Amino acid sequence: MKSIKKVLALSLSVMLLISACGKPADSPQPSQQEGFEIIYTPGTYSGTTSSFSGPLTVDVTVDESSIKDIKLTEFNDSVMVGDTAFETISRDIMEHQSLKVDMVAGASISSSAVIRAITDALSKTGANIDALKAKEIVKAAPGKLDLETDVVVVGSGLAGVSAAITAAENGAKVMLLERLGRLGGTSALSAGWVHAAGTDIQEKNNVKDSAEKFYEDWMMLAERAKDEYVEPDMVKYITDHSAENIQWLIDHGVKMMDSIFAAGIYEGRNIPRIHQTEGGKGYIIKYLMEDVNDLGIEVRVNTRATELIKEGDKVTGVKAVDKDGNEVTVKAKSVILASGGFAGNPEMMAKYYPQYTDYINSSVNTGDTLAMGEGVGADIIVKNAAQIHHNLAADTSLGYFTPECIYVTPEGERYVDEAEYFYTRTRVLNEKGFGDTHMIIPQMLYDAHKEGIDKALETGKAFKTDTIEELAQKMGMKPEVLKNTIDRYNEMVKAKKDTDFNKPSEYLYPIEAPYIGLDLTGNLNDTYVSLRINMNAQVIDKSGNVINGLYAVGAAASAQTLNQEYIGSGSALLNGLTFGNVAGVHAAKNE
Repeated sequence: MKSIKKVLALSLSVMLLISACGKPADSPQPSQQEGFEIIYTPGTYSGTTSSFSGPLTVDVTVDESSIKDIKLTEFNDSVMVGDTAFETISRDIMEHQSLKVDMVAGASISSSAVIRAITDALSKTGANIDALKAKEIVKAAPGKLDLETDVVVVGSGLAGVSAAITAAENGAKVMLLERLGRLGGTSALSAGWVHAAGTDIQEKNNVKDSAEKFYEDWMMLAERAKDEYVEPDMVKYITDHSAENIQWLIDHGVKMMDSIFAAGIYEGRNIPRIHQTEGGKGYIIKYLMEDVNDLGIEVRVNTRATELIKEGDKVTGVKAVDKDGNEVTVKAKSVILASGGFAGNPEMMAKYYPQYTDYINSSVNTGDTLAMGEGVGADIIVKNAAQIHHNLAADTSLGYFTPECIYVTPEGERYVDEAEYFYTRTRVLNEKGFGDTHMIIPQMLYDAHKEGIDKALETGKAFKTDTIEELAQKMGMKPEVLKNTIDRYNEMVKAKKDTDFNKPSEYLYPIEAPYIGLDLTGNLNDTYVSLRINMNAQVIDKSGNVINGLYAVGAAASAQTLNQEYIGSGSALLNGLTFGNVAGVHAAKNE
């Protein structure tokens, strides 16, 4: 595991600064509190548990009366999530000599695992674990903080971080607010793939590509999605600057792999354009946070922006609240909203996407920017498109590129070439009026994914029967429809030609008894309802005028560039990076 102590130092000191504000001088220290005399057998003890991405092991050192040190010896969770959770939780436990510490917002699974592992270690010291879990932590009464800066950025994903760095490099004093207890937003959970064309990395791999071709492919897919909101000028700006933005990442310390790959096998996605960050999940933010630190950008985590401050026709700051209830007011010349969409907000999902409200979603984005923008009269683009794909919960690889299966609607009708990109499949399904889809698999897919499918059979997400009619009944489909679908498909398999959807013949496998059907889970990655912006990333009001001092980037302003077809992994990060840099330059110069 690689350390990110330098990155965390700034954010953790900020949390301590905020929590210390207004602390009463006579607050009892942990050693002064009555009823909590806890005795340990001195030594170093190991504790272990399982976390999101595997085992977690810690070494805890104690003397007779206190926890002295906590070291992480094994941990595989995403770097900006797992490491932040460990650093924060272990610091709080040692500071307060208590196990009754807060979870790190946005890292609850990792936080819980860290506490379990430390508890496991402490249970071997002879200490009273129940007393450690019950020991209250004294917190200061909430107060008020009045702050001032040139540019305040709301949200620390790639769009927000790039905006903050660029604004600072252009001479502005910058503050970065993050609602979560960790940095990176959803970018910290991404693989760090960035879509781009005409790059040096493509050239090294003998890939012939250009910004012009990238633009043509992007717009071709937008037209196929019938997306009237996508603006060609904005897409062209993104594609024209994609290569230089990959170089921008490299120049700012992001380590990119030499290898690249394509998003799909068909026109529009078959050119290798996906550029990969070394390290994978979270590392694209980890690398950039070094620059945030070096540039002196003030970072405040656990600080949720709630309202924009508007004086006359100009936005002049933002109001926020931190985890301890302190009211934070930040006055600024420019505000950049970069805190994502609303995939984690059930109320907004019900309002804008009622057909998808039951979909699984653990997004940290709750639509704060949309609500704040609406509060100052921003124009909101509403379109019936979202970034959704389907997988088997017990084996998520089933649903990405598994063209050997057949996909059917809830009625049992086949509707697509299964070799198509997964967002294309979702778009076709949506046009047919369905949100859910199901997979009927040949024996070879069962053999390749037996463990996951067997788990799904146990949980009622997969079904195995001797007849098609029985399978249809168990899956709630029309038996005659599913039987006609499978019979016709098997005829095309025998003829080695898919005359319905032209799936390549190498993916044609017969569907035979025992018949196996899978209920796939809909996964909502992001939303495309967003604020309207211009080419400077300035937010536009309902009358078509610029709202002075207000900018939006990333998922907060994605409706004019991204569409339901989604050209490939990393195009959302490219969008956020591109207009993050645009906003940073313009906001720094705003008077």
